[in-house]
Amino acid sequence: MLTVEKQLATVAMGLSPKKRARLAGLLLESLETQKDAAVASAWADEAGARSAAYKKGHLKTVSVETAFGFKV
Repeated sequence: MLTVEKQLATVAMGLSPKKRARLAGLLLESLETQKDAAVASAWADEAGARSAAYKKGHLKTVSVETAFGFKV
């Protein structure tokens, strides 16, 4: 007898790639804790603030070579 997980996987593999991707996203989201969501939200806010500051010319930038210490 197939386990529930194997039955679900069999059905899921019959879905289109787009629907499988959507399902995978939903499953991953269900594993996210409130703490994970809070951290992700904080980083999104920080990224937005940094982007806005860069666009206004308020940030000093460095070349990728300087940032990584070698030529790319």
